Amino acid sequence: MTMSVETANLGALLAALKQENPQGYGYLAGYWADARNGLDNTDRNYARVRHIYENIPEPQIGTRGLGQTLVLLADLDVLSILTNRNNATIYDLTTYDAARLRAIGRLLDAQ
Repeated sequence: MTMSVETANLGALLAALKQENPQGYGYLAGYWADARNGLDNTDRNYARVRHIYENIPEPQIGTRGLGQTLVLLADLDVLSILTNRNNATIYDLTTYDAARLRAIGRLLDAQ
């Protein structure tokens, strides 16, 4: 099976994350699907963690862990952070790249 350039780049980014931030990598590996469910089901263009969390049918993660996972996804260019102030991070969901998140999820699930 041939790996696309995009998938290879994502694989390298995930390997670097695992090396540099093993705890963050663990959050991402364990909870990316919860984050995807919340992002896919949120009807807002700009949302805080609690808004995204409310849209996860049966969450396996708390709001704090979801926030850490979303920040990692922003670092991986899945979405953008509009503002980040004193526990009031607002995510710009107009930049949400669902296909990129699914590709990341496939790589994480394969490991």
